[in-house]
Amino acid sequence: MRIDPALRALRSNPDSQRIAQTALETCKSGWRSAEGNASIFAELIRYGRGDELGECPALSSLFADLDRAAALVEDLVSQILPQIAAHPLGQVPFRHQYSGGMAVLQLAAAGDAALSLVMYERSGDTPHSPTICFTDTERHEIALAGSGTMQIVRRNRGRRAPAELSVSSVEMKSGQNLSLCGMFETKRIESVEERLVILRLGRTGAAPEPSLEFRVADGELVHQASGDKRDSCHELMVSLLGRMGRCDAAPVLAEMTRSGSDHLRWQALRECLALDTATGFTALCGIARNPADTLSANAGSLRAQLIEAYPELAAFEKTLCLA
Repeated sequence: MRIDPALRALRSNPDSQRIAQTALETCKSGWRSAEGNASIFAELIRYGRGDELGECPALSSLFADLDRAAALVEDLVSQILPQIAAHPLGQVPFRHQYSGGMAVLQLAAAGDAALSLVMYERSGDTPHSPTICFTDTERHEIALAGSGTMQIVRRNRGRRAPAELSVSSVEMKSGQNLSLCGMFETKRIESVEERLVILRLGRTGAAPEPSLEFRVADGELVHQASGDKRDSCHELMVSLLGRMGRCDAAPVLAEMTRSGSDHLRWQALRECLALDTATGFTALCGIARNPADTLSANAGSLRAQLIEAYPELAAFEKTLCLA
């Protein structure tokens, strides 16, 4: 098997990887703390904690002044590219991803906010997805280079179903900025001339609403998911306990049905019923009997279905009432 000489040298000297990574991390820290940049990242922390963008003048200036935004990125590029050239096997010290003609480099994150560099490539005549997703994320963007056209999709602010969607096109070119309220405004790329590079500031709600995916043609809701990443992680944990058959986890799952998001509570209830019928049915009846609970109607319907399928549960419920 052929091993590249550079990799062979790296393997023979383990310290070289540590030296390379230290150099890249030092470069990153120096860029963030440089005069003119430090205030931006200090305000990103405040913004991530809930301050309004207007209260963060250095951060907001990036999305009002192309020269300021470009200077921030050019400063990073001028410093880090020589380090990458000197240490080609070092890991880029930023979270990054590339998929389907879109690349994202996360420059910094604090609390619920993140500052990222986004690049779109021309991807040919790819048809639009028939659906569009709205997430509880506030976004501010400014085009740094290139040009392209975006479709801005807005939905009515009421809770009517189906949703009323409107679509308009916006040309994005160097210096063009855009702000979107994620639950009611979102965007998708319509076309790109070669490349389009954008600086993006995003902030997720402190208690994010569920993400909603609608069919563009008629506004029908086709999918809903928790907007909180922590809920998604907990749902996976709950499902895993169920697949493992951990009956000893039933009391914990029952406790989880009493607070938290409706998605997570319902998932915990389902798994609790599957693992321990008595514990799960007790939790189910408690929810069904509480008219103030947002899951009361769903719980009552499920309770009726279970009693119809398993009449012995009616007797069990009587013992609960007596207790």
